[in-house]
Amino acid sequence: MQINSVLCRLAATTVLGLLLAAASFDTALAQTKQPAQKQFGPRVNGASQKTAQAAAPAAEVVATHGAWKIQCETLASADGSSDPALKKQCAMIQLAKSEKNPRAFVNIVVQKIKQGDKTNVWMRMFAPIGVYLPQGIALQIDDADIKSAPYVQCLPQICRAQAEIIPETLAKLKKGTSANFIIYEAPGLGVPIKISLEGFSAGLDALDKL
Repeated sequence: MQINSVLCRLAATTVLGLLLAAASFDTALAQTKQPAQKQFGPRVNGASQKTAQAAAPAAEVVATHGAWKIQCETLASADGSSDPALKKQCAMIQLAKSEKNPRAFVNIVVQKIKQGDKTNVWMRMFAPIGVYLPQGIALQIDDADIKSAPYVQCLPQICRAQAEIIPETLAKLKKGTSANFIIYEAPGLGVPIKISLEGFSAGLDALDKL
């Protein structure tokens, strides 16, 4: 797996910047009542990615709930100026590294997104370049297998997987104590990365107030 300590440090500082880079995906998602996984967001080319990152304001940590931090930032236009028509985006974030391989990491971003008259919960998972893409990122909650989320985009530094959290899985995350996110180096060769679910429920409730 082509990962290194530089990427680990990078991941800790670029998650919400990458969220903004995918802002066009959120806009399209909000206009679709029942999105299918195969319709996940388009890839972002290098030029537009650089523009999005340049326009991204600094993220602010507004709260901490257990192992989760809540970060917020206001979207900006391509020239870097703030747009009063755009709202503040907030998300729950947790960065974790593999206990066996500290160079393997996963950034978890949980965000509520309005889709029509409903608000759904989406999870984005950022992993290092060099992962085996076809198997996606697998999720276990308290050692029980849940499902895998597909990768939808790779940038020069990082790859992103995402999925809507269905109510059944959301209930398990709220009640659970820990979760394993499994990234793959090769077919069947998984690297489990453990995260704490302490504060997940409280953090999710707090997003409604921001």
